[in-house]
Amino acid sequence: GVGWIICPVVNFMSDIVDASWGVLVNFLQTSPSIVSTEKEDGSINPTYSVWQVVRNIANVAFVIVFLIIIFSQITSFGISNYGIKKMLPKLIIAAILVNLSYYICQIAVDVSNILGYSIKSIFDNFASGISASSPGFSDWQTGDGKAGGIAIKVLSLAAGYAAWASIGLLIPVLLGGIVALTMILFMLIGRQALIVLLVIMSPLAFVAYLLPNTEKLFDKWKK
Repeated sequence: GVGWIICPVVNFMSDIVDASWGVLVNFLQTSPSIVSTEKEDGSINPTYSVWQVVRNIANVAFVIVFLIIIFSQITSFGISNYGIKKMLPKLIIAAILVNLSYYICQIAVDVSNILGYSIKSIFDNFASGISASSPGFSDWQTGDGKAGGIAIKVLSLAAGYAAWASIGLLIPVLLGGIVALTMILFMLIGRQALIVLLVIMSPLAFVAYLLPNTEKLFDKWKK
Protein backbone atom coordinates (compact mmCIF):
# COMPACT_ATOMS: atom_id res chain seq x y z
CA GLY A 1 0.00 0.00 0.00
CA VAL A 2 2.97 2.36 0.33
CA GLY A 3 4.87 1.23 -2.72
CA TRP A 4 3.50 4.10 -4.79
CA ILE A 5 5.66 6.57 -2.83
CA ILE A 6 8.54 4.43 -1.58
CA CYS A 7 9.44 2.71 -4.85
CA PRO A 8 9.87 5.92 -6.94
CA VAL A 9 11.95 7.55 -4.18
CA VAL A 10 14.19 4.51 -3.74
CA ASN A 11 14.56 4.12 -7.52
CA PHE A 12 15.47 7.81 -7.76
CA MET A 13 18.10 7.34 -5.04
CA SER A 14 19.53 4.30 -6.81
CA ASP A 15 19.69 6.25 -10.10
CA ILE A 16 21.66 9.00 -8.32
CA VAL A 17 24.08 6.43 -6.89
CA ASP A 18 24.57 4.80 -10.31
CA ALA A 19 25.15 8.17 -11.99
CA SER A 20 27.53 9.21 -9.20
CA TRP A 21 29.51 6.00 -9.60
CA GLY A 22 29.94 6.79 -13.29
CA VAL A 23 31.55 10.10 -12.28
CA LEU A 24 33.52 8.92 -9.24
CA VAL A 25 35.05 5.88 -10.95
CA ASN A 26 37.13 8.24 -13.12
CA PHE A 27 38.76 9.62 -9.96
CA LEU A 28 39.29 6.30 -8.14
CA GLN A 29 42.25 5.46 -10.35
CA THR A 30 45.29 7.66 -10.76
CA SER A 31 45.76 8.29 -14.44
CA PRO A 32 49.35 7.43 -15.49
CA SER A 33 49.19 10.42 -17.86
CA ILE A 34 49.62 12.86 -14.94
CA VAL A 35 53.12 11.43 -14.28
CA SER A 36 54.15 10.82 -17.88
CA THR A 37 57.10 12.68 -19.36
CA GLU A 38 55.23 13.59 -22.54
CA LYS A 39 51.63 14.25 -23.47
CA GLU A 40 49.83 12.48 -26.32
CA ASP A 41 50.70 15.29 -28.76
CA GLY A 42 54.41 14.86 -28.02
CA SER A 43 54.82 18.00 -25.91
CA ILE A 44 56.43 17.86 -22.48
CA ASN A 45 54.08 17.16 -19.60
CA PRO A 46 53.81 20.30 -17.37
CA THR A 47 54.19 18.12 -14.28
CA TYR A 48 57.50 16.81 -15.62
CA SER A 49 58.67 20.33 -16.52
CA VAL A 50 58.04 21.64 -13.00
CA TRP A 51 59.63 18.51 -11.51
CA GLN A 52 62.80 19.20 -13.54
CA VAL A 53 63.02 22.69 -12.02
CA VAL A 54 62.62 21.29 -8.49
CA ARG A 55 65.18 18.56 -9.25
CA ASN A 56 67.71 21.17 -10.36
CA ILE A 57 67.18 23.05 -7.10
CA ALA A 58 67.70 19.81 -5.17
CA ASN A 59 70.92 19.09 -7.09
CA VAL A 60 72.20 22.56 -6.21
CA ALA A 61 71.53 21.72 -2.57
CA PHE A 62 73.60 18.53 -2.98
CA VAL A 63 76.48 20.52 -4.46
CA ILE A 64 76.39 22.84 -1.45
CA VAL A 65 76.41 19.87 0.94
CA PHE A 66 79.35 18.28 -0.89
CA LEU A 67 81.27 21.58 -0.70
CA ILE A 68 80.59 21.73 3.05
CA ILE A 69 81.90 18.17 3.43
CA ILE A 70 85.06 18.96 1.42
CA PHE A 71 85.60 22.13 3.46
CA SER A 72 85.16 20.20 6.71
CA GLN A 73 87.57 17.49 5.55
CA ILE A 74 90.27 20.01 4.59
CA THR A 75 89.99 22.37 7.56
CA SER A 76 88.72 19.94 10.23
CA PHE A 77 86.09 22.58 10.97
CA GLY A 78 82.37 21.90 10.77
CA ILE A 79 81.30 18.29 10.24
CA SER A 80 83.45 15.73 12.05
CA ASN A 81 85.01 12.75 10.29
CA TYR A 82 82.53 10.45 12.03
CA GLY A 83 79.67 12.66 10.84
CA ILE A 84 81.01 12.62 7.28
CA LYS A 85 81.34 8.80 7.27
CA LYS A 86 77.81 8.49 8.61
CA MET A 87 76.37 11.06 6.21
CA LEU A 88 78.19 10.19 2.97
CA PRO A 89 76.40 6.88 2.12
CA LYS A 90 73.01 8.47 2.76
CA LEU A 91 74.05 11.48 0.67
CA ILE A 92 75.00 9.33 -2.32
CA ILE A 93 71.78 7.30 -2.12
CA ALA A 94 69.65 10.44 -1.83
CA ALA A 95 71.45 12.06 -4.80
CA ILE A 96 70.58 9.05 -6.95
CA LEU A 97 66.97 8.93 -5.71
CA VAL A 98 66.47 12.65 -6.36
CA ASN A 99 67.23 12.18 -10.05
CA LEU A 100 65.09 9.03 -10.21
CA SER A 101 62.24 10.36 -8.06
CA TYR A 102 59.89 11.03 -11.00
CA TYR A 103 60.23 7.45 -12.21
CA ILE A 104 59.81 6.15 -8.65
CA CYS A 105 56.52 8.05 -8.49
CA GLN A 106 55.49 6.55 -11.85
CA ILE A 107 56.05 3.06 -10.42
CA ALA A 108 54.11 3.99 -7.26
CA VAL A 109 51.13 5.16 -9.36
CA ASP A 110 51.14 1.94 -11.41
CA VAL A 111 51.40 -0.24 -8.30
CA SER A 112 48.53 1.61 -6.59
CA ASN A 113 46.30 1.16 -9.66
CA ILE A 114 47.15 -2.55 -9.88
CA LEU A 115 46.40 -3.07 -6.18
CA GLY A 116 43.17 -1.07 -6.49
CA TYR A 117 41.92 -3.13 -9.44
CA SER A 118 42.91 -6.36 -7.67
CA ILE A 119 40.97 -5.43 -4.54
CA LYS A 120 37.99 -4.34 -6.65
CA SER A 121 37.96 -7.66 -8.52
CA ILE A 122 38.00 -9.54 -5.19
CA PHE A 123 34.92 -7.64 -4.00
CA ASP A 124 33.22 -8.10 -7.40
CA ASN A 125 33.78 -11.87 -7.25
CA PHE A 126 32.59 -11.94 -3.65
CA ALA A 127 29.42 -10.04 -4.55
CA SER A 128 28.79 -12.29 -7.55
CA GLY A 129 29.14 -15.37 -5.35
CA ILE A 130 26.62 -13.99 -2.85
CA SER A 131 24.15 -13.10 -5.62
CA ALA A 132 24.43 -16.57 -7.14
CA SER A 133 23.86 -18.34 -3.82
CA SER A 134 21.14 -16.04 -2.42
CA PRO A 135 17.73 -17.76 -2.12
CA GLY A 136 14.71 -16.32 -3.93
CA PHE A 137 11.17 -16.10 -2.61
CA SER A 138 10.38 -19.44 -4.20
CA ASP A 139 12.99 -21.05 -1.97
CA TRP A 140 10.94 -20.08 1.10
CA GLN A 141 8.21 -22.53 0.11
CA THR A 142 8.43 -25.90 1.81
CA GLY A 143 6.36 -28.94 1.05
CA ASP A 144 3.04 -27.71 -0.30
CA GLY A 145 4.13 -24.10 -0.10
CA LYS A 146 1.88 -23.11 2.82
CA ALA A 147 4.68 -22.56 5.34
CA GLY A 148 6.60 -20.40 2.90
CA GLY A 149 3.49 -18.43 1.98
CA ILE A 150 2.69 -17.66 5.61
CA ALA A 151 6.27 -16.54 6.27
CA ILE A 152 6.20 -14.22 3.25
CA LYS A 153 2.88 -12.70 4.33
CA VAL A 154 4.15 -12.08 7.87
CA LEU A 155 7.34 -10.48 6.53
CA SER A 156 5.38 -8.40 4.01
CA LEU A 157 3.04 -7.13 6.75
CA ALA A 158 5.98 -6.22 8.98
CA ALA A 159 7.74 -4.53 6.06
CA GLY A 160 4.60 -2.53 5.31
CA TYR A 161 4.40 -1.14 8.85
CA ALA A 162 8.14 -0.40 8.80
CA ALA A 163 7.78 1.36 5.45
CA TRP A 164 5.01 3.63 6.76
CA ALA A 165 7.19 4.48 9.75
CA SER A 166 10.23 5.25 7.58
CA ILE A 167 8.60 7.45 4.94
CA GLY A 168 9.62 10.56 6.88
CA LEU A 169 13.26 9.40 6.80
CA LEU A 170 13.53 8.99 3.03
CA ILE A 171 14.05 12.67 2.17
CA PRO A 172 16.71 13.28 4.89
CA VAL A 173 18.48 10.09 3.79
CA LEU A 174 18.34 11.24 0.17
CA LEU A 175 19.74 14.68 1.01
CA GLY A 176 22.42 13.12 3.24
CA GLY A 177 23.43 10.78 0.44
CA ILE A 178 23.76 13.65 -2.04
CA VAL A 179 25.89 15.65 0.41
CA ALA A 180 28.09 12.61 1.11
CA LEU A 181 28.63 11.91 -2.61
CA THR A 182 29.49 15.57 -3.22
CA MET A 183 32.06 15.51 -0.40
CA ILE A 184 33.58 12.29 -1.76
CA LEU A 185 33.87 13.89 -5.21
CA PHE A 186 35.72 16.92 -3.78
CA MET A 187 38.01 14.62 -1.77
CA LEU A 188 38.91 12.57 -4.84
CA ILE A 189 39.55 15.70 -6.92
CA GLY A 190 41.78 17.01 -4.12
CA ARG A 191 43.56 13.65 -4.04
CA GLN A 192 44.45 13.94 -7.74
CA ALA A 193 45.84 17.43 -7.20
CA LEU A 194 47.76 16.30 -4.12
CA ILE A 195 49.40 13.43 -6.04
CA VAL A 196 50.66 15.87 -8.69
CA LEU A 197 52.02 18.16 -5.96
CA LEU A 198 53.77 15.27 -4.19
CA VAL A 199 55.37 14.12 -7.45
CA ILE A 200 56.68 17.64 -8.09
CA MET A 201 58.06 17.92 -4.54
CA SER A 202 59.65 14.44 -4.57
CA PRO A 203 63.26 15.69 -5.20
CA LEU A 204 63.09 18.00 -2.17
CA ALA A 205 61.60 15.14 -0.13
CA PHE A 206 64.71 13.03 -0.77
CA VAL A 207 66.90 16.00 0.13
CA ALA A 208 64.99 16.25 3.42
CA TYR A 209 65.86 12.57 3.98
CA LEU A 210 69.50 13.60 4.47
CA LEU A 211 69.27 15.66 7.65
CA PRO A 212 67.97 14.41 11.01
CA ASN A 213 66.01 17.63 11.55
CA THR A 214 64.16 17.31 8.23
CA GLU A 215 63.80 13.54 8.01
CA LYS A 216 60.29 13.86 9.47
CA LEU A 217 59.30 15.86 6.38
CA PHE A 218 60.42 12.94 4.18
CA ASP A 219 58.40 10.50 6.29
CA LYS A 220 55.34 12.74 5.95
CA TRP A 221 55.82 12.94 2.15
CA LYS A 222 56.23 9.16 1.97
CA LYS A 223 53.02 8.56 3.93
